[in-house]
Amino acid sequence: MSISGAAEGLTDLINEYDSSIGDPEVTNEDHHAIANDMREWITKIHSYTSYMSDVITAVKGQAVNLSKNELELFTLDELLKRVNILMKHELQNASIQLITKTNNVSPTLRLHGDINSLVQVINNLITNAIQSYNGKKEQYITLIATTNDTNLIISVSDNGCGMPADVQEKLFKSM
Repeated sequence: MSISGAAEGLTDLINEYDSSIGDPEVTNEDHHAIANDMREWITKIHSYTSYMSDVITAVKGQAVNLSKNELELFTLDELLKRVNILMKHELQNASIQLITKTNNVSPTLRLHGDINSLVQVINNLITNAIQSYNGKKEQYITLIATTNDTNLIISVSDNGCGMPADVQEKLFKSM
């Protein structure tokens, strides 16, 4: 949608520019202003396509690995980047900020496991946290990575409405 909107903006500018050719009231400064507006739209399109490329790469990685279901080595940084890429749009739409903290944990910490399943679990927790705000804007969600002895602990917290007791009772039950 963002790229479509940018293309529409460029189309309007092209039509404006085309109709201004030969108009004696249109100055060189007007032409430069239209060109600058076009450059701004092009910059936005580059940004949108770069984001789209990141999302496609992350999704392709998940799709390929879903069929493998193999354990692999990956870094904490790689895990957090995938989470950020896949949640960026949903967080922006909700006007909620994700604050990521790695308390005394190196981003290069190597983990062994199924990165795609872990990304999905973290994304589900973040989505639930977004929903807990019930549309309230300008909030934040905190994702913290810490360690204790030999374990990496990842937590997601929010200041939303919380879960009813009946939902809490079902949390760790299968299905």
